[in-house]
Amino acid sequence: MLHKQKWLLALLIAVLLIPQTATAAKSQSSGSKAHSSKVIYLTFDDGPTAHTMQLLDILDQYNAKATFFMLGPHMEHFPAATKRIVKEGNGLGLHGVSHVVSQFYSSPYSAYKEMKGANESLYKVTGKSTSLVRTPYGSKPYLKKSYRDIMLSTGGFHLWDWNVDSLDWKYKKDHQKVYNNIMTQVKSVERRGATPVILMHDQPATLKVLPKVLKELKAEGYHFEILDKKNHPLNFWNDER
Repeated sequence: MLHKQKWLLALLIAVLLIPQTATAAKSQSSGSKAHSSKVIYLTFDDGPTAHTMQLLDILDQYNAKATFFMLGPHMEHFPAATKRIVKEGNGLGLHGVSHVVSQFYSSPYSAYKEMKGANESLYKVTGKSTSLVRTPYGSKPYLKKSYRDIMLSTGGFHLWDWNVDSLDWKYKKDHQKVYNNIMTQVKSVERRGATPVILMHDQPATLKVLPKVLKELKAEGYHFEILDKKNHPLNFWNDER
């Protein structure tokens, strides 16, 4: 009889512990998933444009932030979009003034002067300035050492390129191609143990693929952060100034 009572007591304790154990396991699993969330950086060139407000609406829908490398004249032409980029906590970067190779890269000083001019436009519109720059068409092959010495050492700018190229400027009508480019390259960068920095453009075609990209990246555990001067610059010259 005593043996039977002991057996019943052990069974009762086991039953009572099951929900607690399951809850703890669920909690541990949730915490582990949150902890494993991966960082990714979205960047947009050539804005702001007439489509920036819609782009920002999409980012807001997915609770995502991005870094905008903007052109001086565009900031002044679309001040409301520029101010909203700042207000909503997105990253601020400069893309120059002309976006014309023969003008921007005409001399080491001209490249610096364009970034300085873009910064003046940003300050004029928003009261903010930034040290992050991305040169037109990327830093290679045009931004050689003499250019970087003036822009980075003298000017105090930090040079950014990318390691994931969406090619959204090329495949404007092939949204699946743009999506595949991004996801394939993100996985490749991840395998190398690096943090993905995605190049996209502030243009109508990008808006068509952006929701699908954001949805999939979030599903894969990524969260979106902004670039700032605390990050070590990623560029094709490996110049960390």
